[in-house]
Amino acid sequence: MACDFQSLYYGEDGYVARCKQCGHYQIAFISTMLTLSSADFHIFCKQVNYKAGQTYTNVNHDSKIIMIATPAQDVNLILTPAELARLHKALEEADSEIKAQELLCLFKAE
Repeated sequence: MACDFQSLYYGEDGYVARCKQCGHYQIAFISTMLTLSSADFHIFCKQVNYKAGQTYTNVNHDSKIIMIATPAQDVNLILTPAELARLHKALEEADSEIKAQELLCLFKAE
């Protein structure tokens, strides 16, 4: 069965979507697309949040120095500080959409 993705975020650099049937997430960012289980998605988001909380003041902002691991063995994202900030923003907006949809489902259940 093919996934039926629901958009959680869509922007210039890519998108974040979630399958309505299986709950898998798809993240497309710059030239990379990841399909992740719900658990892997949350781990990925925690990594991005942690890295985004670091300071990168003493580095060239065009240098690809930030590594984000993926669940695939030996596959990592390598980002500049600016790209990390954009990915973090995309994931934060997707998280806000997830929370809004969960609240709507609570009201529909009543």
